[in-house]
Amino acid sequence: MAEAKTDRSRYLAHPAQIRKARHHAERVLSAWGVASGTAEAVVHVADELASNAVRHVRTAQGREFGVTLRLLETIVRVEVRDADPTLPILVAPGEDLDADGGRGLLIVERLSASWGSTPEVLGKTTWADIPLELVNGRADRGTNSAEGTS
Repeated sequence: MAEAKTDRSRYLAHPAQIRKARHHAERVLSAWGVASGTAEAVVHVADELASNAVRHVRTAQGREFGVTLRLLETIVRVEVRDADPTLPILVAPGEDLDADGGRGLLIVERLSASWGSTPEVLGKTTWADIPLELVNGRADRGTNSAEGTS
């Protein structure tokens, strides 16, 4: 059974920060002993959600977005929080291909067991649960939590 762990990081809402968030997630998942298939899915989902936070939020420049990774018993939960209260809308396959956004959420939906968005006092948190696969059947227990600020 995997030991519950949490990593939180914050980034300026700027396109260059998406790559920084992705690399941070890769390092955390590796330290936790998450198998490469699960780690790739988590990083891809985190990248899509961070991209949405940066590209589609209607907030003042200089705002931040937060990424939280949670290693739970059977899943890795990815949470991305931003200051825009508008909940994301999934564009169904075959819908308007000229629509601005929504197609990245198709990737999130396919890679995750479940996903959703929760309104917050300021903004929202969009989350996704990716089924957990661990290296050698268990996570590295050497790190209790990697609380990062980026």
